Amino acid sequence: MRADLDRLMAERNLDALLVMGDARANTVLNYLTGGAHLENALVTKRRGGPLTLTHGSMERDNAAATGMQLVDRDSNYNTYTLLQKHGGNVLEARADLLAQVVRDQGLHGRLGVYGMVDAGAAYALLQRLNQLIDGEVVGEFGDSLFTLARQTKDDREIAELREAGRLTSRVVGDVREYIQSSRVGSDEVVYKADSNPLTIGDVKAFIRMRQLQYGLVEDHECIFAQGRDAGVPHNGGDPAMPLRLGQSIVFDIFPTVRSGYFHDMTRTWSLGYATDEVQMAWDQTKDIFDQVMGALELGRPCRDYQVMTCAYYEQAGHPTPMSHPGTQSGYVHGLGHGVGLDIHEQPSLSHAAGNATVLQRGHVVSVEPGLYYPERGFGVRIEDTIAFTEAGELVNLTDFPYDLVVPMK
Repeated sequence: MRADLDRLMAERNLDALLVMGDARANTVLNYLTGGAHLENALVTKRRGGPLTLTHGSMERDNAAATGMQLVDRDSNYNTYTLLQKHGGNVLEARADLLAQVVRDQGLHGRLGVYGMVDAGAAYALLQRLNQLIDGEVVGEFGDSLFTLARQTKDDREIAELREAGRLTSRVVGDVREYIQSSRVGSDEVVYKADSNPLTIGDVKAFIRMRQLQYGLVEDHECIFAQGRDAGVPHNGGDPAMPLRLGQSIVFDIFPTVRSGYFHDMTRTWSLGYATDEVQMAWDQTKDIFDQVMGALELGRPCRDYQVMTCAYYEQAGHPTPMSHPGTQSGYVHGLGHGVGLDIHEQPSLSHAAGNATVLQRGHVVSVEPGLYYPERGFGVRIEDTIAFTEAGELVNLTDFPYDLVVPMK
């Protein structure tokens, strides 16, 4: 949480923070500003001090909505003046601007730098900045300060995630009704009103339309995979493939609300009826899903849930990442991941070496067991996103039935 920044800075021996870049595709800047539209913004912080936003004057209203201390970049560090000073040298002008901000805001010592900037440009810029300031530019790799801060969500963030779940569940319900409104031919193919087959491409176009209507943003195209393709976890589905009865369909959807927070949910459907093999795989997956959901509790190691899931599937005769590392059939992945401003973030419900994380207040994670047998023409997965609030209450952010079989006309 943002409230943990000072503690995390102290643990990393950081005296100050500098976050830079455009808001677009910049999760750290979005995290701090609440998703405000900002270009070439800077957020700075001394350990124990407030967050300060240096912004362009044209975005002063957006900046004011963040609640941070504000500095108008154009009034205090005019780009044209700096370019003139440095004879048009963009690197020197930008490094000078950053150095002035660092000095004016009293940032000394070890300066942690974050945000999204082109890698080559950042390398050149930070090398030059290091020469200009009274301190040391510090970079982090892996579990950075903001990776850990974002791992736990406050109740404001959970409210955004809850709304994302509500709207995503609504889209999924509309998709089911759209499919059910279609006609089934004697060949078990699903047909539209114009007598053409209803394809996965048609369904995805409907999904995009509904997401747009509900104010959701499709950051990545959803998965709507049928038959053999459902047996490959991240196969998006063949747009030209007609929907057919009795085929497993893995429908994994993960849009964001406008503030940038994701929801992640999966349902497996079989139109009209399910084969015995698919029904058994789904029953087993729903059983371990229910067991995990019933066992979620604060203070328990995240890896325990993956170990539990692997043991269950192995007992049922399926290979898993623990019994058969690298397997492409059976249960093939981790049980879940954190969900927030990225679709995959910490914590991880994984058995990976070094995963010592325990479930905490503010954790938001997916729970998504599944079985995949592409060589046998099917796959199944069930996924909800859950949260532990600041008060420690466990809430399910996904609200949609789990039924495998979708009745058709």
